[in-house]
Amino acid sequence: MVKTFSLSALALATLGFNIGAHAAINDFDTPRIYTGIGYGQYSFQFEDSENDTDFDDDAQMLKGYVGSQFNEHFSLELAYQNFDEASDIDSKAEVDGISLAARLAAPITNNFSVYAKGGWLEWDADITQKLPVGSITRSTDGGDVFYGAGIEYAFTSNVQVRLEYERYELDDDIDPEMDVASVSFQYMF
Repeated sequence: MVKTFSLSALALATLGFNIGAHAAINDFDTPRIYTGIGYGQYSFQFEDSENDTDFDDDAQMLKGYVGSQFNEHFSLELAYQNFDEASDIDSKAEVDGISLAARLAAPITNNFSVYAKGGWLEWDADITQKLPVGSITRSTDGGDVFYGAGIEYAFTSNVQVRLEYERYELDDDIDPEMDVASVSFQYMF
């Protein structure tokens, strides 16, 4: 009897969770605010032909973001990205930035959608080159366009997870390129 009651309660709770997951995800009477945090890996590459320097390394990154979803297809988000130090034998680089992006989504089901995003990244970078005697550090900054794509799954109408790829091609003398793969968890108010 207790087993039957427990199984019935578990089934009812699971049904309630699934109903909650389908509730109001695509129903937008007013824009919804969301916030999220993400973790990823990035590949940092540049080639400085003037100084005969090549650089290629993978490192971690963290990001936090806040956005507004206006309907099931369009949202805007503001993000802070902190790219950990990438280094090789005689060079290291650290980049961070703030971005503003538009996101266009195509819902596949009530819980699953694919999206493309693009925007502007304002960034700062510290690049250090080791020399036989000491090292040279150079700070640079700029602003550049970035783009990406991803998938999003909604566990409930408030909790979602994202898997995404982003490409940053920073215009500078060294033309660095950063490819980012990340997972993010977000909460929609």
